[in-house]
Order: sequence, then structure tokens, then C-alpha cells
Amino acid sequence: MIRKTISRYASMLAIAAALSACGGNGNSGSSGATTDAGAGTGSGTSPATPASGASGASDPSTTVSSKVLVVELDGVTYDALQQGVAAGTLPNLSKLTYAPAYSGGVNGTATQQANLDTPGWASIVTGTWANRHEVYSDASRQDIQAPTMFATLKAANAGLAGVAAGSNKLAALLTSEQNAGYLDALVNCAGVDSCVTQNSLSLIDSGYSLVYAQYHSAQDAALSTGFSTSYTSTIAQLDSALGKLQAEIAKRANERWLVVVTASHGLNAAGGADGLPLLSEATSFVAMNQTPNALLGDTTRPATLASLYTRASIADIAPTVLAYRSASPDASTYAMDGGEMIGDTPVSQLSGTTGSDQASLVLNWVAPASGGITVLRGGQTIATLPAGTATYTDSQLGLTASGTYPFDYTVVAGTAPVSTIASVDYVQVVPPPPLATTLTTGLVSYYPFGALPPVDKLNTTTMAPFQSDANGGTLIADPFGGKGLQVDAHTVDALGYDGYRIAQTTDITAQAQFTLGFWFYTSCTNVAGYGTPVIGNKNYQSGKNPGLAIGLFPGSSATTCNPRFNIADGTTRNDIQSLSITANQWVYVALAIDTTGKTMTAYVFDPVLGEQKASTAVTINLAKMTGLGTGVIGLNEDGTGQYYMEACGKAASTYSGGYTAGACATVPPVAEGFADFALWNRIVTESELQSVDQSGKPLSTLIH
Repeated sequence: MIRKTISRYASMLAIAAALSACGGNGNSGSSGATTDAGAGTGSGTSPATPASGASGASDPSTTVSSKVLVVELDGVTYDALQQGVAAGTLPNLSKLTYAPAYSGGVNGTATQQANLDTPGWASIVTGTWANRHEVYSDASRQDIQAPTMFATLKAANAGLAGVAAGSNKLAALLTSEQNAGYLDALVNCAGVDSCVTQNSLSLIDSGYSLVYAQYHSAQDAALSTGFSTSYTSTIAQLDSALGKLQAEIAKRANERWLVVVTASHGLNAAGGADGLPLLSEATSFVAMNQTPNALLGDTTRPATLASLYTRASIADIAPTVLAYRSASPDASTYAMDGGEMIGDTPVSQLSGTTGSDQASLVLNWVAPASGGITVLRGGQTIATLPAGTATYTDSQLGLTASGTYPFDYTVVAGTAPVSTIASVDYVQVVPPPPLATTLTTGLVSYYPFGALPPVDKLNTTTMAPFQSDANGGTLIADPFGGKGLQVDAHTVDALGYDGYRIAQTTDITAQAQFTLGFWFYTSCTNVAGYGTPVIGNKNYQSGKNPGLAIGLFPGSSATTCNPRFNIADGTTRNDIQSLSITANQWVYVALAIDTTGKTMTAYVFDPVLGEQKASTAVTINLAKMTGLGTGVIGLNEDGTGQYYMEACGKAASTYSGGYTAGACATVPPVAEGFADFALWNRIVTESELQSVDQSGKPLSTLIH
């Protein structure tokens, strides 16, 4: 403690002469001088005495030391930089390699922050965005919550660090860094450019390893008069100040300086800073006196934000400074969003998005041309990938409850890391309910399909085309990853028979109670205005004809059709017509008839429209429900197997007892899909049918 006090006092004496010249405003675009800027020490601390041999002319035999000068020119836009270089008014900046760089994080992601001074300063000194450093606005009394490059350099014993702040707010923001001992000097120049320059020169000459010179006059000029001659004149004076700093470091023997010039954000069209995530305000720049890697390779002005986000950013400055000073954190502790712009090219554009299963994270990045890829989560290696790999899905997050979880990833290409904080909005997946085991009770016929010809697993019925020369049946993908039956009524024989039929040993419609159920697929196209059959044991030319039928009719929109459930005795009919089916979706259809209670209930379980249910009283003569009395149920046909021929003949008024080739051009038949077709000799309950719909399992999983 005594040594530190003596050291600071000696240093103050040593540089008093240099500081005494500060005070006047050396820039016509700047605000006026304040009293504490006059001495350069009123609200800050003077440079500390360097270690022995660190300042002044060095012994030529000593090792060359790497040092860094960061010059922040707030308010200098990339357009102004390009125009000034082209006009020859910025000779010192023109000697540097420069390119556009973005501020404000990435719009629409967790990294987005306002394009304002204070969040931008925090990003420059931490290499992070506001989701890490937690500085969100220009409000006073904000503390940086992420490690700064000053703290990291101090921990690495990497020399002295000092800041000459041209803005009161930057000095206030960094006061906690000084109080913690991370900054060895912090001078508040309160808007006086000459003070910034003179104190920065003193820091250089006092042997500091990191000198941070911040000028704010260009932004003040733009806010006052827009992009006027006063603004361009101010930038020219800042270029002259930069030249003085460059000339001073050039005198330093055995020191190799990295010079980085930047601005904390861009400006709007009027020269103001309102923080919006617009292209002009998000476009800053980085200029360096050394050859950059590919991260800073493109000098063209981006035309869109998306293009801008492919470039370097102001968050790349701190990692570059630390890498140059050999003080980069190890990959296991790396917590910066940026990467180094010299040396090995790091990964870039690292982002994380929630996987489709809502329980994994998909990482994406741009990989450099070389260097094996290592992925770390929370400092632990979770994957090693070949060079050039640009994505990784982390499905081992161990989530057990719903919520939003942040994960910290670092991706390393070779030895150059970049990290990001990614979040997953985890929605706990509720397992589907099991298939009700009671569904085997009363099950008298069941077709799982899967192969042709179809086989009844209970051997009580047979299924085949109505006529062998009019097959029209193929296999299609069913809802369970297996194969269902598609019946194509376009295929007819010489007499006009088409579709498939189920021949029953015992007619299910003669039972006191019965239920039929099946998965059904239709495109809802070519549905006839007077009905397209789905199944039936009757002549469906008239809904009053004896028997049972389910038919399709046009729906209320182009993407739906209307299934109608019909039973009749020749004189009276009962119908349910209020349900809908979504086109090109597997839906479960069921019809339950209770002859004792004299009710019929229809169900449609549709993945888009949900469960639909309707019931009606049965008033027909139930003895007539056996329809044609042959025990035959048609699929994509009625009980005759000639519905389409009959309909076409009727529509064309040419039916004469035989099939007329081409008559169906007026009533185009359709292709329909069937899966898991079942008949029960009892009423299957609604809850049982719900388990069929929700379990995602076929009935075959219950039958051994």
C-alpha cells in the first residue's frame, strides 16, 4: 500500500508538465472546456509509474513488447470515413486497414442492444452484448456486469492500462473499473479533444501497455449541425490527433503497437443517435494498423442488416486486444461474443436456436477455412468436429421441466474461440395416452393392411376388389409409419364394377349394437354434389334405399369435405350431416349404432379440426339396415360395386343396364385411403375412440 501511494505521487510529479497544457478546446466541433479538464486530473487519476524499463527508450537487447492503442472516434460514420479517405482529408486513417463493423448486436436475437453510446462502450471494452454486460441504455449509474479487457489484462499481469475519456459518461461508466484496480489511470477530459490527445500521449510515454483514447466531438458536431462542413472539419482534426498518437508510438523502441480505431455505433440520417436497429445506426467500423484476418476482410458498405451481420463487430475489439497481449481467456472460461481480428480466423456469426423437438439447441456458425472445431457448453467440451463443420445440435441438455433455459456455448476453430449465450424455450412433451386395451373386446373384424391382398386378422371376413379385373388397390403410407389401402375408383371392369368389398360371414349390421371405425384419407377433390361413397352396404343411388352408407359431399371450403352418415329402410331415413373432414389428412371416422337405444352416433377425429361428434335418434325399421342383404360392405363404393357407373349413367341420362365407357367423365371417381379398419359387435365408447386418435398406435399392437 505504501509503495502504491509513493508510486502514484511520483508519477503525478513526473507528468505534471505534460498535463498542464490541457484545457483549451482543440476542436471546433467540441463542447467547451471544463475546469477539471484543464489539469487532466480533476475527476480522474494520472498515469501510474510503469515498471522498470517499461517507459522511455528501451535497451535494444530487450524483448519487443506488444502494446495496444485503442482510439474511439464516436460519431465518425463509415460513409464519412470512406469519403474523407477518398478526398484525401484523412491521411492518417487512410494508412490503416478499415472495414465496416456492426454495433447493437443482432436485431431480433438475445444480443440486440440499443445503438447508443453507453451500451456500445460496454461492448467495446467487454467483447460482449447487453445480454452479458447488462448495460442497456445511456442512463447513468450503470455497472458493467461482464469482465472487461482491463480486468482480464490485470489478471494476466499484462501491464498498465489507462483511459483518456472524452465523455463524462464513459468516465463514469469506467469508474468502477478504476476502483477495482483494473484501470491504472482514468482521466475525464469532459469533451476536450486536446486533453484526450495530451493525456494519451502521456500514457504512451509512461509505458502503458493499453492506452484507450476516446473522442466524442464528431458525434457532438453531427448532433449540432448534421453532416455539415463543421462535421467533416471535426473528423479531419480527429485524424490529426490520431496522427500525433501514431507518431508517438513510432518513437517507442522495442515496442510493437497494435492500433485499433472504431466508433461505438453509427448515426441516423440526420446525424443523431436514437438507438434504433437501423442499418445506418448499426454500421460502425474498425480500422487497424496491422493485417487483419478474414473477420475484417470485406470493405464494401453493406446494403442490408443481414449483410452487415456477416462482418466484424465492435464486440471483436476486446478479444483482439487480449489476443495481441497474449491474455486471451482459455476456451473453458471464454465468455465473449466476439473473436480476434488478427491471427487465426475464429468462427463467426455463432447463433443458437431451439430445435424442432423444443428440447434441443441447434448451433450454427461460419467456420474458417482451417482448424478443427471444438464445441463447449458451460466450459465443458461436448463435441469435437472436423474442420469446416458449421452446425451442431445439442440434444443432451437434460431438461426435465418446462421453462426457458440459457446455455453458454463456446465454439473453437483451431485455437480461436467465440462464444454465445443461447436459450431454449422448453415445452415438456406429454406422452400420448395408451391405446385402450378394452378395444379388443367385441372386436369381430380387423384389417391392419400392410400388404395386398388385405387379410382380416380375426379371419371373419374377406376383402377383395368387386371384380378381379378391376383391382384399383395400392398401398400408401398410413398414420403409423406402415401401409394402408388406397382404393382408386378410376379403375373399372367391363361392367363398371370398381372399388373393394368386405364379405362378412356374420352381417355386423344385423347385430343389436355395432361400431365400425377406420382411418380415412381423401383429397376432397372430385366430390360429387350428390355424394361420393366411402363405405356402404346399400344401393346409394338414393339415401332412402335400405341399408347403411357413409358418403362425401362438398365442404364449406376448398380444403374440407362433408362426411354424411346415412341409414334408411326404403321409406324413412336418418342422417348425420354436421361433421367435416380436412383434405389430405389422416382422420379417424367411427359410427356406432344402438338398435336397443335407437340412436346412432358419428365421430370424426381430425388433426386440424379436432374431435367432432354428433348423435341422432333412429326412427327407421332397423331390420332393413342389412341393406342389400348380401353381407357385403363396399369401400370407395356402395353395396352394389357399381355406384359410379350408376351415377354416371344417371347424370348423363344414358343408363341402360350396362356400363358405357367414358360415362364417368361427368362424375369423376376419387381415390380414398383406409387404414386400421375395424368392426365391433358393441358400442365402442367415446373415451376408447379418443385413445385410438391420441395414442398414435394401431389396434394391431393389442392383438397377439
